[in-house]
Amino acid sequence: MIDSHAHVAFEAFDNDRDEAVARMAAVGVKGWIEIGADMVSSRQAVAMARKYSNAWATVGVHPDDINKLTENDWREMEQLITGNKVVAIGEVGLDYYRGGKREEQEPVLLRFIRLAVTRDLPVVWHIRSGDRDANEDLLEILGRLSVDERPRGVMHSFSGSLEQAQRYLELGLYVSFSGVVTFKNSGALPEVAKLVPLDRMLVETDAPFLAPVPHRGERNEPAYVRLTAEKIAQLRGVDLEVVDSATEQNTRKLFGLK
Repeated sequence: MIDSHAHVAFEAFDNDRDEAVARMAAVGVKGWIEIGADMVSSRQAVAMARKYSNAWATVGVHPDDINKLTENDWREMEQLITGNKVVAIGEVGLDYYRGGKREEQEPVLLRFIRLAVTRDLPVVWHIRSGDRDANEDLLEILGRLSVDERPRGVMHSFSGSLEQAQRYLELGLYVSFSGVVTFKNSGALPEVAKLVPLDRMLVETDAPFLAPVPHRGERNEPAYVRLTAEKIAQLRGVDLEVVDSATEQNTRKLFGLK
């Protein structure tokens, strides 16, 4: 399998980064996608993809940090995504928990959409609700775009309802599950994980965050993506190899991984 969303460049891995990469390989995880969340981590993601043969990069700015973006940053992102191991725009989206209001975030989101479509890259969507439902807002925004204007992509660490997952699927998007699906208080996620078609599902860690049970509360790492896949296999009543094979194939297809 492949960890479709991790932040191995973050300082949480400064003391054992190479060891974490080795542990990943030891449990059969073939690689990971290093996610850019601001300008610094986007540069780091590109550097990680160059250093490790089993890593790929995304470039983007988390909605919490979009107020810092300058025109020079947009020009630099254009340059960063020319690398042949940069496979997506992200993580970008809407965050009403710590970010600003929709009217502040939406223009930047639309600019990232145009960049993704122009460069024929998928989008890694970060959606977090607060005083309003960010999933509903993204669905409305994407729904009013034409097919040619709408990028392909994935809902990172999906946390919405089954009905919302179905609507994302209708828009051609993939749904990604993190370690949250293993939590006792995971809400609707187990039901969503049982019903999302296997050919539209990804797995991720979001390392160093959201460590799955039995490591909840610890630092997460890409090797633990296997635990999320095992939980999904258990929920669906299938062998781990079924989820392993499907999610790897989906990740390679969405991101164009060689």
